[in-house]
Amino acid sequence: MKWLVCFDISDNKKRNKVVEYLEEFGVRVQKSVFEIELNLNNLNKLKKRLNKTIEKYDSIRFYPVNANQIDKIIILGVKIAPFELSGIKFL
Repeated sequence: MKWLVCFDISDNKKRNKVVEYLEEFGVRVQKSVFEIELNLNNLNKLKKRLNKTIEKYDSIRFYPVNANQIDKIIILGVKIAPFELSGIKFL
């Protein structure tokens, strides 16, 4: 499954660790946003690792990206689209 992962982590060391974990599965498309693809097993492993890393005031959000909706993505500016390039509208 494809996911959009966004995070807000104030501690540099912890944020760098989170980035390191997310880079194993996807591509950073903005400073605190990744596009990743995970099966259920890898999703659970990643969530466990992230939970051990972050503090109670940190936030990491996983938004599912429906494969049937990939062609509806609109990107303005820098054209990074690691999910699929075909069908994505670049404006």
